[in-house]
Amino acid sequence: MSNVDLLSTADQDQSMDGELPSNLNNDINTSQQSAPASTIYYQIEFDVEHIGKNRPQNKRQALWRYCIATSSPGVDDSTTICEHVAQLVWSTHSGKYAIKVDGEEVYSNVAKGSVLEHKWRWDHRNACVVDEGGVQMRILACRKPPTRSSKNFRCYEFLVQGKVYRELPRFGSSASRSDDDAFQNEEREYNQGKLMTILDVIEPGWRAKGYA
Repeated sequence: MSNVDLLSTADQDQSMDGELPSNLNNDINTSQQSAPASTIYYQIEFDVEHIGKNRPQNKRQALWRYCIATSSPGVDDSTTICEHVAQLVWSTHSGKYAIKVDGEEVYSNVAKGSVLEHKWRWDHRNACVVDEGGVQMRILACRKPPTRSSKNFRCYEFLVQGKVYRELPRFGSSASRSDDDAFQNEEREYNQGKLMTILDVIEPGWRAKGYA
């Protein structure tokens, strides 16, 4: 073997013992950068208040507190958690209602009947409604439970990315859903012919699809 061959072999050994070849480093960095971020939506708290001045029941405020956890794959696998609030204020006397997210108005109108519904896409970073991208959201509400409904009928529903708020995992809990026993009871009553939520009225097939 010539001196040139010996030097070439030594250089190769040094390269193997030291840093990875630049093209391999580039492949790893590209793989880390291209790995998609994962997002999980959690429920925190839901509350309804009657806030009318003369007759409290004539004006209602529904609040859904939720958070979004976004994990960014990489060296540190960091997760960002942001809390948000969706709000519906509805005068069942005049029909006027307004929807807000984090205090920013999404939509306002007058409900013509006893049921209201609105769909939109929300950009949480810029706090605005968008036509594309963002998070799909939907609010449905009715003034009172219909006939054939359960005593636990839900007059207010908030959906995030097609998932009912109540079905989202509860933040800080290891359970996949908020209350599995309650869900089993609800399915049992629904199968007995009782309406459980305004979704059962507006979109009867949502349970079979798993989303609405």
